[in-house]
Amino acid sequence: MLIPFKTHLKELLSKINRVVIKINLVITSTPRRPHGVDFAVTPVECVQSFIDFISPFYKNHIVIIEESCWGNTKKGFSMYGYNALASHYNNITLVDMADDEIIMKKVSYSREELNLPFNKTIIEAPFLVSIARPKVHFDTAMTAGIKNVAIGAVEGYKFRKGLHTNKDLHEVIAKISKVILPHFVIIDGLVGMEYSGPIQGKAIRSGWSLASFDALAADSLTAYLMDFKVSGIPYLNMIRDIGLGKMYTKDNINIIGEDPDNLITHFKPYHKFAKDLKKPLPS
Repeated sequence: MLIPFKTHLKELLSKINRVVIKINLVITSTPRRPHGVDFAVTPVECVQSFIDFISPFYKNHIVIIEESCWGNTKKGFSMYGYNALASHYNNITLVDMADDEIIMKKVSYSREELNLPFNKTIIEAPFLVSIARPKVHFDTAMTAGIKNVAIGAVEGYKFRKGLHTNKDLHEVIAKISKVILPHFVIIDGLVGMEYSGPIQGKAIRSGWSLASFDALAADSLTAYLMDFKVSGIPYLNMIRDIGLGKMYTKDNINIIGEDPDNLITHFKPYHKFAKDLKKPLPS
């Protein structure tokens, strides 16, 4: 999957001394499910595959960063294999955002101006990679690479919860994307989450994965592969309207690999979004 990106990755990474990988360990308060698969969190195997891919041409510092919303982040690093991953390399640091510095940033949207504490390491990352699973979400219909960073870069459960209870959450995500957007997105859709995400849904084996330098292209294609009507996900459309990327299928996006129509796996959406996300039947 990453081979088509090798030349550009090599060129970009030759100019920097730090890669920051934002993973998603949304919950660490429960033990790993059978067979080493917990479909609520970013699989360590996907992160290792990316690191192994860039290792031949990138030798500088790699930061893997997260702050769990439910549970202890450091416990999650151990539980989900990230401590073991870091021990195999001499250039990886695991960072719990709770121990890191913050930078306050103002985010204005139609109703008010928010003053939010963003993680300094993420905000100042010279190359930010978002690696996540495709999951349904009870507040935003779906979550993938963008929301993992837009909301995940905000430090503290109190602030994140406050954003999720905001009736204008989609607009807030879009406006946060003007402050912080990943430079590269990897979506590991081999196993995703349907029905009632982001932590209590059901596993679904979709069998696909994707990557892009365009975060919006990655997430909109992810939504399409989840069998969702992309126009029914407001924050993706708002990000496009701001001009922060291309959206599948409205824009011309070069797809390398299998025809997406051959990979669509129906994710059962959270019930309140079912009508908005339903694709029209072919004529």
